[in-house]
Amino acid sequence: MFIKIAPKVKVYVSEEHLAFIETHNEGSFRASELTTADSITAKHLADKAIFVRKKLDNDTQYALNRSIKLVPNDNKK
Repeated sequence: MFIKIAPKVKVYVSEEHLAFIETHNEGSFRASELTTADSITAKHLADKAIFVRKKLDNDTQYALNRSIKLVPNDNKK
């Protein structure tokens, strides 16, 4: 599945990452609330601009990017 970040910009997301996005799509969450594997997934999705991150003094806060849209049935190039 692809996620459209901006016009003409799409990012591929696996089913595993899509499930993570669906569980954390409301509100914000902190890295300290996640397991180690989920923290790595959140950082990876933030690098792809699906999540936005805010660095706090001793933690990192993540929130879903509000400008993204799911693009079903697109070809991976």
